[in-house]
Amino acid sequence: MKRICMGLAMVLITLSLSVSLSMSVSAQGRFKDVRQTYLWDVTLSMKGYNGAPDIYSKVVDVMVKDIESITDERTEIVVIPFQDTQYCEVWREFATPQGKAAIIQRIRSYENKNITNTNISAPLQYVIDQVFTSDKIDIMKLMTDGNDNVNPARLREVLNQWCEIAKEKDAYGYYILLTNAAKMDFELKGICNFEEVDASDMLDGIADIRQLNSTLKQGILINIRDEYDKPKRLTFKIYSGDGNIPAGFKMHYKTLPNDYVEVDEIAEMNADNSLEIHPKFKKTQEALIAELPTDYPYSDIVLQYEPTPQMSEGKYAFTRIMDHECALMLENKPVKTVKIYVK
Repeated sequence: MKRICMGLAMVLITLSLSVSLSMSVSAQGRFKDVRQTYLWDVTLSMKGYNGAPDIYSKVVDVMVKDIESITDERTEIVVIPFQDTQYCEVWREFATPQGKAAIIQRIRSYENKNITNTNISAPLQYVIDQVFTSDKIDIMKLMTDGNDNVNPARLREVLNQWCEIAKEKDAYGYYILLTNAAKMDFELKGICNFEEVDASDMLDGIADIRQLNSTLKQGILINIRDEYDKPKRLTFKIYSGDGNIPAGFKMHYKTLPNDYVEVDEIAEMNADNSLEIHPKFKKTQEALIAELPTDYPYSDIVLQYEPTPQMSEGKYAFTRIMDHECALMLENKPVKTVKIYVK
């Protein structure tokens, strides 16, 4: 039981994916705020009913630690205890000291002695319909010690719709398995933005779970007049734990075939969560200036990237990237400079 608690604590605290998530920019020009939703299974099996492991108080402690770790006061916290219906209650607060204290008090004092089955599909659909919105990055942590034994077919249907919903609403889901009984009989691997995290035992590296996003959603812009054959620095935003990537984390960058530039290299993350790539142009600078358009960037080049195979092991095993490709855009405009003369 101690191993379950420790493993789960590591998962949730570092999953403060306030989650690599989509770096969408709002109309006001700032990054979206984050909403963290905890779908919390409070069926009596969590308390050891009918021979199940009694992990209820340990899950409460882990949720509290996870909420306490949120540092951005603009983050909205939603906690939804559930059993066999859409929800038992719905609590919402912002991550201010007062808001966190209020929602933690509700978690610690909550009591439900109803004997029910476990319905996962209904609470999940409720979150999709009534909690997620396109103006925020939504991270949902579904915590359960069992499978859906009310309407498992409906759960499949909801998950089959997840990709479309997740892309539309910028949502990311984590199916956190508290016991072996929570393992589903079908794979989640093909469902985008939804991942299964096994917390039924303490796994090496689970404390290193992080979700990271590059600031590349709009593509990488290279000015061929000013940045020809110069390295390009790429930065990443981390939404978890201490906000850092484990030292030595490496990514492989590679361009798809094109006529102008090639990238095929392994880059290592710096301490400031940035790295450098070194584009190699296939034509001279003069030829590019003469050939590429000047009124808009040439954007038909695709840059793909992923962690190297070694990053699936050890302390790197639970570091996730959310995007895997972007446009590499070539700009053919003189760089504006300002000259200041002092008499």
